[in-house]
Amino acid sequence: MVHRRGPVFWFRKSVPVDLIDRLGKSDIRRSLRTCNARLARQRAWTLILLVEEAFAVLRDAGLTLRARDALNAVLDQVFEDLDRNEVQWSQRLRYRALMHTLFSEERPNEGPKVLPEVRAAAKPADECFVSTTISTASQVTQTTTDVAQAVVDAMRNASIHPEARKNLTAHIEGYISSLRSKRRGAKYIAEVGTKLRVFVTAMGDKPIFDYSKQDILDYRDLVDQMPIDAIKHLKTDNIRMAIAQNMERPVPLPPISATTVNAKYLTALRGFFAYLANRGFIAHNVADGVQSEQERNGEDMLDVEKRLPFSPRIERDLFESTRKKKKDSADYWWPRINCRQGLRLQELTQLCVSDFRMLHGRLCLDLLHFDFDGDPNHALRRAELQLKSSAARRIVPVAQELLNEGVEAFIEMRRKAGGPNARLFPNEHADKYGNTSSAFSKRANREVRRHTPDRRIVAYSGRHTFAQRCDEAQIPQHIRNMFMGHEPEETSAGGQKKSRGKHVSATYGSPLPTPEDLAWFDKIKFPF
Repeated sequence: MVHRRGPVFWFRKSVPVDLIDRLGKSDIRRSLRTCNARLARQRAWTLILLVEEAFAVLRDAGLTLRARDALNAVLDQVFEDLDRNEVQWSQRLRYRALMHTLFSEERPNEGPKVLPEVRAAAKPADECFVSTTISTASQVTQTTTDVAQAVVDAMRNASIHPEARKNLTAHIEGYISSLRSKRRGAKYIAEVGTKLRVFVTAMGDKPIFDYSKQDILDYRDLVDQMPIDAIKHLKTDNIRMAIAQNMERPVPLPPISATTVNAKYLTALRGFFAYLANRGFIAHNVADGVQSEQERNGEDMLDVEKRLPFSPRIERDLFESTRKKKKDSADYWWPRINCRQGLRLQELTQLCVSDFRMLHGRLCLDLLHFDFDGDPNHALRRAELQLKSSAARRIVPVAQELLNEGVEAFIEMRRKAGGPNARLFPNEHADKYGNTSSAFSKRANREVRRHTPDRRIVAYSGRHTFAQRCDEAQIPQHIRNMFMGHEPEETSAGGQKKSRGKHVSATYGSPLPTPEDLAWFDKIKFPF
C-alpha cells in the first residue's frame, strides 16, 4: 500500500480483477507528497477507504466511458486536495450516495436516477450541488473535468461534520470540560463561559459551520464600543443594549480598553473556535487573527505602561505603612515578599511552610516541588498549587533582605503551630473559584491608593518592580523568566522559541536550577 521512491512515499492499490476492464488499469498509484513515514501511513489510510468505497460503487454501477473518466478525474482531484485538508474526506455517507448518483444507469428521457438517501440527506445548499451533478451527467456534451468538479464540490459540501450542524451553545459544555482537563482555574473557566454567552447574545446561536470571519469582525466592532463596567452602571452585559443605553446617558461611559477586548472577549472566542477546529468539527479557526481596532492613544502605545513598577518613594512608603499591620498577616508581608521575589498575588496567598527548602546550600522558595529528597509530600503539594501556567513552577532563592526581615522565624512559627504543610497566611480564604487572593488583592490595592492616585500602579506592581530590578542587574532573559515564572522568550538560531523546561532539560538534564543559575539572584540590588 505504501512504498518509497527515492525519498518520497507513494500509495499503490491493486484494482480488483473484475474491475480492471472497467477502469482500464490494474492498479492505482499516486505520490503521497511526503518523506515522513508516519504521515505517509496516515494519508494512505485515508485514501484506502476512499478507493475501497469507489470500488464498491463501481461493482454495482453500469459505467459509461465518460463516467469512468470522470471517476478518474475525481480521484485525481482528491489526491490533489489531500495535502490541503484531509478532514473533508472523513464523512463518507453522502459521498457514497453521490457516487451512486453519478454512475447510475441513465434513462433516455429522465436523466440519471436520484437515490432517496441523497434527497433526504441533502440540505438546501447540498441540493444545489446535487442538481448540478444531475444536470451535468445528463448533458452529453459536458466535459469530463466539469463532471468531476461537480462531484467534488458536492463532496466538499457534504463533508460538513455532523457536530458542525449543532448550535454553538451545544459545544460550550465540551469546551469547558476540555479546559478542566487542562486544569485551568475555576475563575478562568467561568469567565470563558460568560464571554461565550455574551457572543451568542450579540450574534445569535447558530450552527458552528455557519459562523464566518465576518461574524467575528462584526462582534469585534461591537465589543470595541462596549461601555466600561456595563453591568455595574447599566445593569446589563448585552452588548447591543449596553451601547444603546450608554448613548442615552448625559455623559456616556468610555469604552472598555483594547487590552480588555483582546484579552477577555476575543481570546475566549479564539480558544473556543480553535477547540472546534482541532477536533475537525470546522475547517479552520474563524476567530484567528481578529484583534481590537480601537484607536490607540500615546499611553496605550506602550504595553509596559499598562502597569508600572513602584517608584522608590512608593515602595518605601508601602514598607512603612504596612509595618503597622499584624506581623503574621499577608498585609504585612506582601510588599516585602513580592518586591523581592516577584510573586503573583495568588502565589503569595497560597504559600505554605513546605514551599521553603534548602537547595545548593541556600534557602529557596520552591513552587516546583521536584522530588529530590524522597519526601512524598512534594507530589501532594505540586497537585495542590494553583498556578498560572507550567512555567510558574519554579525555584527562586530567598532574598537576603527578606531573611533580614525575619521570614525564617515567621516560617518556623507557622510550622510549629500548624505542622509541615501549614499555610503562611491561613486567613486568606478561597472564593467560589478557588482564588485565595480575591479579598486580599482589594485590600492591597486600597493600600497602594493611599500612596498614589496613578491607576497604572497597583499591588501587582511589586512584580513589575522585581522584573525591573532583574533588568537593572542585567540578568539573562532565560534566568529572569525562570525567577519570575514567565513563559520563555529565548529564540533559537532557527527563529523558534524554546520552552524553558526543554531548554533547562537539554542543558542540565534536570528541571532544578544549578548553583550558577541561583548565583544570578545575588546580583539583584534591593534598596529596602
